[in-house]
Amino acid sequence: MDEIDIDARVTGERTVIDVSGTRDVAVVVRSASGERIYLPPEDFNEPVSGSPYTSPYQGGSGVDGEESPYGGESGSTRGVSETADGFRITHPEAATEFDVYRGDDE
Repeated sequence: MDEIDIDARVTGERTVIDVSGTRDVAVVVRSASGERIYLPPEDFNEPVSGSPYTSPYQGGSGVDGEESPYGGESGSTRGVSETADGFRITHPEAATEFDVYRGDDE
């Protein structure tokens, strides 16, 4: 199996989880209001290594609708947005726990 990288940042208002190295994972986030399952966007069937002309620095709307030069919510589905080598989850509360489930390579 290939190596994946998970980076989580939790504040009082939200949780941001970056997944890189694969797009074949599901993330379950638990917080005060319950549990939410996040899947990558449907068009993520292609491998992570894309075109050499793809840049993670394409402009777009950022967090909370602010403009960002670092890509953003275009192509987003309910808290999930594409990044150059994976995807980002933005959960609207502080997470108390999260689990990552990886697909089989078979």
